[in-house]
Amino acid sequence: MKKIFLATLALIAALACNKIPDPAVSVSVPTVNVGYTGTAQKIAVELLANRPWTIKTDGQDWYTVEPLEGEGDATLYISVSAIEEIATRAATLVVKAETATASINIVQGLPDVQDVTTGSFVIEEVFFTGYLLEDGKTSDSSDGDQYIKITNNTQNLLYADGLAFCISSESSQNAGSSYWLVDDDLSADILVRNIYTIPGSGTDVPMLPGHSLLLALSAQDFATENGVGLDLSDADYEFFDGEDVDTDNPDVPNLNCIVRSSKTFTMLHGRGFESYALVKFPEGYTAEKFLEEKAFTGTRSFWMNGEALQEGKPYPAGSYLIPNAWVVDGVNCGIEEGFGTPAFNSTVDAGYTGCGKVDKDPDRFGKSALRKVSGGIFADTNNSTNDFTRDAVPTLSK
Repeated sequence: MKKIFLATLALIAALACNKIPDPAVSVSVPTVNVGYTGTAQKIAVELLANRPWTIKTDGQDWYTVEPLEGEGDATLYISVSAIEEIATRAATLVVKAETATASINIVQGLPDVQDVTTGSFVIEEVFFTGYLLEDGKTSDSSDGDQYIKITNNTQNLLYADGLAFCISSESSQNAGSSYWLVDDDLSADILVRNIYTIPGSGTDVPMLPGHSLLLALSAQDFATENGVGLDLSDADYEFFDGEDVDTDNPDVPNLNCIVRSSKTFTMLHGRGFESYALVKFPEGYTAEKFLEEKAFTGTRSFWMNGEALQEGKPYPAGSYLIPNAWVVDGVNCGIEEGFGTPAFNSTVDAGYTGCGKVDKDPDRFGKSALRKVSGGIFADTNNSTNDFTRDAVPTLSK
């Protein structure tokens, strides 16, 4: 009897040692919090399982999972598409290994909102050269085939309402035999004569990280109209200076004009002698107050061969001072031949960019000044010589 009892215990022990474990499955990250960016993302999640497993999705198309089935431990890759709107997204994945289950929640909340400060928006690209028409003698830039691209260079949500695009009063090309120079110290301000702002009451123009706005001097399809050039008819905004002098695309919102120097319609200098700035005015600071308080009343002198022939002449009316502290981004433009005093001070931009090497360079057409990418964002060292690629292929070129 004792032998039978011991044999039974041995059998039970043997069966216990060979018992198949219960089905089990787990994941390293039960909730995947997705950063709110303007680009696609891929996230890795470690899965542990002791049975063959499958993943059931909820059918939404803004994410994918690979693989959807397997056996044993594995690494899952969840790919999330770029989001194009200000909205939350959530999804649930169910991993099943026989009777065992585990869930993976994908959550994308609203991004943090950041105030517009220096460097938050950047001028990504300036295209001012236009294209040569088929006759090879004229450029369609005279009709407005020009644009500026403005980009959110942060990881947060920005609002572009009220952001101003400004064109310098001064040219950087003043190293010839004769030129005018401002007498006043402009180290603390920039001097501009054209100011256009993005319309909105504060939260009407949200911009996700990495997203851009296209400002067209004229929102037309130049590629179709002229046989060359770019299609700017889908621009986000256009410069419009009145029906009597300009052409309006009714499908593209117009920028608000605060001040302009042209008696016809505003254009960028076709050879790139101007400088450009993005400016954020203080909260509650009206255009009327700006025009009243910031009008420039300084003087300038005419120089020839290194000698001042006319000194202290009143500076032409219509230009305005903007403090450096209000400047979000600034870009000096020019060419090496004849480059003199930069239009904007070194606090705003210590270098310059542009297209072409000499004045009226025939090779400049169809090229743009394009900001470089560094570490996944646009380079912004406040030195356009380093931050930009000259003579780049326009990003809108097909």
